[in-house]
Amino acid sequence: MAVLAVFGVLIATAIIITFSQATRMKVGRAWFTALAGSLLAWLILFFMRLYLPTDVPLLVWKPENLFFAFPALVLDYSNWPYAVAMLTICMAVLFTDSTRAQLAEAPLGWAGTLAITAINLAAILAGNPFTMALAWGLVDLVELVHLLRVRSVSLDNTHIVSVYGLRLASTFALVAATVIGWQVKPQFLLNEIPANAGLYFLAAAGLRLGVLPLHLPFLDTPELRRSSGLVFRFAPVASALVLIAWLPADFLVLRQYWITIIQVLAVIAAVYTSGMWLTRKDAYEGRPYWIAALSAFAVQCALNNQAGASRVWGLALILSGGLLFLFDPPIRRIRFLMAFGLWGLVALPFTPAAGGWDGLVGQGISAAGFFMIISHAMLVLGYLRFIYEGNSTITGLEKHARVTYPLGLILVGQTIVVLGLMAWPGILTLGRWWASVASLAVVLLGGFAFLKLGARRSLASLAETMPGYRAVSAFLTGMSSLLSMRWLFSTFGWIFERVEKGAGYLTNILEGAGGVLWSVVLLIAMIMLFLARVAVP
Repeated sequence: MAVLAVFGVLIATAIIITFSQATRMKVGRAWFTALAGSLLAWLILFFMRLYLPTDVPLLVWKPENLFFAFPALVLDYSNWPYAVAMLTICMAVLFTDSTRAQLAEAPLGWAGTLAITAINLAAILAGNPFTMALAWGLVDLVELVHLLRVRSVSLDNTHIVSVYGLRLASTFALVAATVIGWQVKPQFLLNEIPANAGLYFLAAAGLRLGVLPLHLPFLDTPELRRSSGLVFRFAPVASALVLIAWLPADFLVLRQYWITIIQVLAVIAAVYTSGMWLTRKDAYEGRPYWIAALSAFAVQCALNNQAGASRVWGLALILSGGLLFLFDPPIRRIRFLMAFGLWGLVALPFTPAAGGWDGLVGQGISAAGFFMIISHAMLVLGYLRFIYEGNSTITGLEKHARVTYPLGLILVGQTIVVLGLMAWPGILTLGRWWASVASLAVVLLGGFAFLKLGARRSLASLAETMPGYRAVSAFLTGMSSLLSMRWLFSTFGWIFERVEKGAGYLTNILEGAGGVLWSVVLLIAMIMLFLARVAVP
């Protein structure tokens, strides 16, 4: 029942804030209410660490022999860390968003943050594929409604349709994988995924994350830069990462060359998105690539039969990434707090992500492992670069924001430390120490090169002086356009438009002045075909 209390507190708090706006509740009181509700839910969820694993059946439909599944929740070491991470980001958003407390629409944004967090927790804690599919659909619907309410003029309908079309495709892929699994084991839970369906569940998660195939299923609009935008951006990602963590061992039942092709696609996705993350203008512009790169790390772990190792990269994606993205404005005197995010990302021995090397490099040195080490180094270099360039000296924050803004960052940092110690048994490990040393060497070499070339200049201006810059820039621009998937939906739109015009032309012919004549001609043709068939012995 404690698990249900988490949902109850979040939803009740969101409802109270929403309806209180009709009575013109003060913005400060609404912020305190949102923070108190999220803090209570956060403490309950941490308390549930003592009772893992826990099953929570929600509904039992009668008669039971007619249904393969019914809504249920489960809390174990695979999804509890993700649930804590997302609830921590929710609280941190409320803390740091106190800088916008003077805006009249801020309370509704806080209520939306609590609501989408509760729905996303339902997807993270889903006990079976049926519950997860329902939660995925609800998360996408809520995000779509929110986006249509706050979107800017620059975001066209085609882009929205392309993104949510791919999200819907991932949900259908999840349903298809569930049906395949039911053929072997009806009513299975997510921690009991049959081996024959494992690859299809990986495809559903990869499609939702934008890794298999490589695309960017994320929308960029200024309204999603701060506040609830970060929660909405992480919402569809966290549950897909949980699905990867639940994949069974030895689920790759394809021929080896097919497995190699899938691994190559994952490695390409990791290298490309890590490079794009390193070269973006700021952290916000690089956020989609950060998500896609660490999602590719998680997929690679599953392909190396180390699905459990994907959890460390998922937590780095949410917590280390969330810490950096919430560091806005980047005030110089509290820049040292970003060290918590680095500690969760560097993957040195006995740090939170050290166990992730088992999934990235496998059992030994290989070409895929080499490129994954390079990708990891580029992620760390980009993280360091955005910290270094965040040197604002803003002093115009209100007195309360000067306290609450750093507290939100400290909350994320201490959660990284706590989960790095107790997220699951055995999280602290030596890992593949040689891989971490190799990545660190690349980071040090890249940092030295940056300082040697001139740290006072931006990376973009340095890149323009390098040979081949125009060709590489054109290639990356083309890849970005390709991965946006707008071209696919534009093609479909062009086909549908031509079909619609053809149907309209035919309708005009049949309904025009010669419509009766054409109707008689078609009727005679149908009669002749009918008589010809009758005459056949």
